[in-house]
Amino acid sequence: MSSHLSRRGFLAAGLSLAAGAVVQTPDHARTPLPTAPPEGGLTFPSPELTSYVDEMPVPPVLTGDRTLAVAASSHRFHRDLGTAPTWSYGGQEYLGPTLEAHTGQPIALTFDHSLGAHLFAADVDPSLDGASEEDRTKPRLSVHLHGAVTRPEMDGHPEDTFLPGSSMAYRHENGQQATNLWYHDHAMGITRLNVVAGLAGMYFLRDEYDTGTADNTLGLPSGEFEVPLILADRRFHDDGSLNFRTVRYVPQGHWEGGMIGDRMTVNGMVSPYFRVARGRYRCRVLNASNVRGYHLSFTNRMSFWVVANDGGLLDTAVRTTAVRVTPGERIDLVVDFSGLDAGETVELTNDQEEAVSVRAATGAEVLRDLVRFVGTGASGDTGSLPARLRGGARQPAALPAVQAPTRTRVVSLTQSPAQTWPPVSMGLNNLCYGQDPMVTPKQGTTELWEVVNSSLEDHPIHLHLVNMRILNRQTFDVASYLRAYPRPEQGTFWAPSADRFLVGQPQAPAVWEAGPKDTIRCPQNMVTRFVVRFPTADELGFDPDAVFRAPSGMDLQGYVWHCHIIDHEDQCMMARYRLVSA
Repeated sequence: MSSHLSRRGFLAAGLSLAAGAVVQTPDHARTPLPTAPPEGGLTFPSPELTSYVDEMPVPPVLTGDRTLAVAASSHRFHRDLGTAPTWSYGGQEYLGPTLEAHTGQPIALTFDHSLGAHLFAADVDPSLDGASEEDRTKPRLSVHLHGAVTRPEMDGHPEDTFLPGSSMAYRHENGQQATNLWYHDHAMGITRLNVVAGLAGMYFLRDEYDTGTADNTLGLPSGEFEVPLILADRRFHDDGSLNFRTVRYVPQGHWEGGMIGDRMTVNGMVSPYFRVARGRYRCRVLNASNVRGYHLSFTNRMSFWVVANDGGLLDTAVRTTAVRVTPGERIDLVVDFSGLDAGETVELTNDQEEAVSVRAATGAEVLRDLVRFVGTGASGDTGSLPARLRGGARQPAALPAVQAPTRTRVVSLTQSPAQTWPPVSMGLNNLCYGQDPMVTPKQGTTELWEVVNSSLEDHPIHLHLVNMRILNRQTFDVASYLRAYPRPEQGTFWAPSADRFLVGQPQAPAVWEAGPKDTIRCPQNMVTRFVVRFPTADELGFDPDAVFRAPSGMDLQGYVWHCHIIDHEDQCMMARYRLVSA
C-alpha cells in the first residue's frame, strides 16, 4: 500500500476509523480532521522481516494450584529484531504458560503483580472509562478466565483490579465440560494495552474423555502432537520493541480505534516454522489479536478436521479446507501431515481482508504468513477419528438441542460521533459502560438475542459466565433502518428491531459453529441471532448476583458483555449485566 493518500482519501480514512459512523450522522455532528496525510505516511510500519526463519516456541504446561508472577520480561520476536521489553505471566519471555485443569477439580491461582511503569505508558488514554494518569506508572490488572463458569468475584471483572506490589487470588471450580479456555488481562480502559504487552495464555480444561494423554477415548492426538497456536498481529519499532500505535494522524495517548499489526506472530514469534512428524496433530487455535479476524487454510488446500470450538467438542468432526476465527474465538483442528516428506513444507495461511473502513483508516493489508510446517520424516500419530465425538460409548453426551427461548432481546452495536480523536465512540445499545438501562436477564430463563449490527465492520460479542447457541444470521437494509429509526445522541438507549428491513433468507451458522460458544461473530449489516440460557444459583452452586468488594473498596455486582475487539471494549463497547432472581 502506498504510504501517501490523496486529501480525499485521507479524510475518508480518518472519518471511517473504527467503522466510520459518519454515514450514519449529520454533517454538523462531525469533528474536523486534518486535510492532508501526516508527514511520514499513514502508518508506523514495522521493519521488513523474512518469514519462517525462527522456530515456533510452545508454551510449557503447568497444572495444579500455583502462584504466577506478572512481571516485566524480555523477548526477541524475530532473529533480525533486537530483544524487546515485554510483560508475561509465570516467568515466560512473552505471554503465559498453558494452564491445565480437570473438570470438577477446583484450582487456585494467585497472580503476583510486580510490574513497574506501563510498557505502553505513553499510549494510555486517561479519558476512557476506568483509565487514569496513574495507569502510566501503576498499571491496574485483572485476570479473566475467558469462557469459564465462575463466581462473580472470581471472574476477573474489569473493575475488580489490583495494583503493583499486590496479589489477586482466583479459585476456578472448573464445573464445565472439557474445552479450550484462555486467560488474559481485563483491566478496564487499558485491556488493549495490557494484552499486547503480553498478558495472555491458554487454559486447557480436561475430562475423563478428553484427557490430553494417549489413552483418551476420542482418538485425538495428544502429548507432543497437541500444539497451541496463539495468533496475534503485532507492530514493531526498528529496535525490535513492540509499537502499539498504528496510524500517525491520531496523537499518541489517544484511543485510536484499533491496534492493527503489520506482522503476524504465532506463540509470540513472527511467522515461525514448526517441525512435524508424519501423522496427525491437534492444533488448538486461539485468536488473541486485538482487531483482526482470520480465514485459515493451508497453502496446498489440504483438508483438515474441526473437532471443537469455544464450548468444547462438536458431535462429529467437520472436514473442511478453511475456517474463520475472530478475536477471542478458539477452534481445534486435527491436521494430518502424513504426506509431508522430510524437508517438505506447507504453510497455514490467511486470506481475510479487514472491512473497507478499517483498511482505509489503518492501511491494513492481509497478513498471509502465519506458520510453516516442516516435515521431519519421523513417525507420528497415525490414529484416526471416530465417526462421532459425542453420544457414543466412552464419549461425552451428545450436544443438547437448542432450548426454546421465553423472550427476545434486541441489542444494537452502535458507533457515534464524539468530541475525541478519532471522532467516533463505540457503544452497545447506544450506551457506554455504566449507563442505564442495564441488561438484567432472569435466572433460569432462556433468551433469544438479536444483535443488530448497523456498523461497517464485524464485531465478536462475548458474554461472561454463559454460553450461546447460534441460530442464524440475516442481512438487513441498513440505510432504510437508520432512516426509519434515527439514532439519538449517545447515552440514550437505542435498539430498534430490524424485522421490517430484513433481506433474503436467514443464513445457517457454519458447521463448526455448532454447539455452545462464548464468543460469536456478528457481521456488519446483519442481524445475528443466538439463544442463551441464564442458569440459576442452584444450578451453578453459587449466587451469580452476589455483591463482592474489589481491592479498591468498590462494591461490584454481576458480569459484563462486550465486543471482543479489545480496543472497542476499552471505549464504550462493554456493558454490565446482572442475573437477577426470578
